[in-house]
Amino acid sequence: MRDMKVLLLLLVSVFVFSCTQTEEKPDLVVNIGVSKDGYKPNDITVSRGQVILFKITALDDGISAGFGNQNVGHCFYILPPYDVMVKNIKKGQTKEIKVKMIYPGDFVFTCPYCSGIFPTNGVIHVR
Repeated sequence: MRDMKVLLLLLVSVFVFSCTQTEEKPDLVVNIGVSKDGYKPNDITVSRGQVILFKITALDDGISAGFGNQNVGHCFYILPPYDVMVKNIKKGQTKEIKVKMIYPGDFVFTCPYCSGIFPTNGVIHVR
């Protein structure tokens, strides 16, 4: 019985933590440019419960993968509990992700590829 409760809790947790990325119609579109200089804008305020369509455009090449000249571009990663990421955004390319902002608070978004080298991070305030 205890194992069944643990399994049920695990399944509910997976559902809850994976339900922020959505295909619902967006309430708001946020255009973001990313470069080695950071994100513009890097401070975003939205309302709790809104579905936000983030459109992220890479304004430069980002950094290489560390293996030769291959470039990985930039990414857009909203840290947990949202835990959603758009990877490998190349210069001039725009990628999109829709996120339902269900958790209130302040949440960091970053580019894990180059955040240790360049100021590529920002904050989403969910009110």
